[in-house]
Amino acid sequence: MSKSVENLEEVKKMGNLKLIIIVLLAVIFVGGTAFGYVVFFGSNSSSQAKESPEIFKMTLDTFTVNLSDMEYRRYLRTDITLEFFNEKAIEEAELKKHRVRDKIISILSHKSVSDFDSNQKLEKSRVELLGAVNEILGENSQIKALYFENFIIQ
Repeated sequence: MSKSVENLEEVKKMGNLKLIIIVLLAVIFVGGTAFGYVVFFGSNSSSQAKESPEIFKMTLDTFTVNLSDMEYRRYLRTDITLEFFNEKAIEEAELKKHRVRDKIISILSHKSVSDFDSNQKLEKSRVELLGAVNEILGENSQIKALYFENFIIQ
């Protein structure tokens, strides 16, 4: 009988040891998961907030202009988005929106199809438009980028 009692006590000790090991592994797993979450997501979200400040943008109504090609009747249809440094600049642009649109139409209508036939020429037109819009808006309301959302020539 004493041998069976000893075996029973050993089985209980092994059961308790297995239970302790399982609990310890569960604590390590949960702790490691929580630590990994904080390290990965916590540092990423704070660094993203520092790297990507708020974007201030304004999308202008669609532009449709005749191009200056004499051989053919061609037109350009484009959507332009302006990106600003601050929210105050957007307010200034809203007040001068009619002048901004007029200047963009004037510049684009003096272009021909050949002015857009390469990425370098398109970029040159983008820089020209950026400078012209910044002249209208003034020093305190400069745009930092100009994007063509759609660009169709027919």
